[in-house]
Amino acid sequence: MTGPAIRPGGVELTARAIEFCSFPKGARLLDVGCGEGATVSYLRSSCQFEVSGIDSSSRLVTDGIAKDPNLLMMIGKAEELPFDNCSFDGILCECVLSLIHEPEKALKEFNRVLATGGHLILSDIYLRGVSAGGHLPESAADDCLKGTLPIDFTIKMLEEAGFSILLQEDHTRCLREMAARLILAGKSLDGFCANMESKSSVGGKPGYYLIVARKD
Repeated sequence: MTGPAIRPGGVELTARAIEFCSFPKGARLLDVGCGEGATVSYLRSSCQFEVSGIDSSSRLVTDGIAKDPNLLMMIGKAEELPFDNCSFDGILCECVLSLIHEPEKALKEFNRVLATGGHLILSDIYLRGVSAGGHLPESAADDCLKGTLPIDFTIKMLEEAGFSILLQEDHTRCLREMAARLILAGKSLDGFCANMESKSSVGGKPGYYLIVARKD
C-alpha cells in the first residue's frame, strides 16, 4: 500500500529532497529513525552515498539487517547520537521528529554531527491553520496529532539549533493519498488522522511538510 518506506510520499519525497541538496557522490548521510532501512537501502543503491541508519527500535533494526546484512544500521536515540562532531554531510529525519520526546535536543544533536554547510532533511506531519506564537501548544498531545506542531514552531526550533531554512514545501496531498490507500485496502485508521479536515484540540488540521535546512 505504501511501499517499503511507510510514510507519506515514500522514497519519491526523499528523492525530491536529495535532488535539491545536490550531494556529491560518496556523501556521508545518516537516516535518523531508519526503521528497517528502506531509505538507507535506497540511498546506497540508487544514489551511491555512504549511508548509515539509527533507530530506537531494536526489532526494526534487527529485522532490517536480517533482510540485508550489508545495511549499516544501529540502535540508538536521536537525542544522543553515538557519532563524532561533523561526521555527516547530510541527515534525514522523515516522519520521525513528531515522535521524538525531546525534539529540541535532537535538533541540536543533528547540528553537532553535521559538517558545516551540511543539510538536514525533515518531513513530518504538522498542524495547519494554527500558529504556536512562539510557545509549544501542550494540548496538542491529547489527540491523534500527538507530537505534531505548528510549522512556525518547528522552524523556530531549527533556527535556535543553528540551522537556516533553504526549502519549505507543503505535501499534505501525500498524507491524504496515504490515508486513502489505507482505507481502500480495508485497513483501520486507528492512530492515524482518518479525517484530514478534522481539527486537533488546538484547532489545527493535519498537514505534511518537507523542509531542507543547512547548518551554518
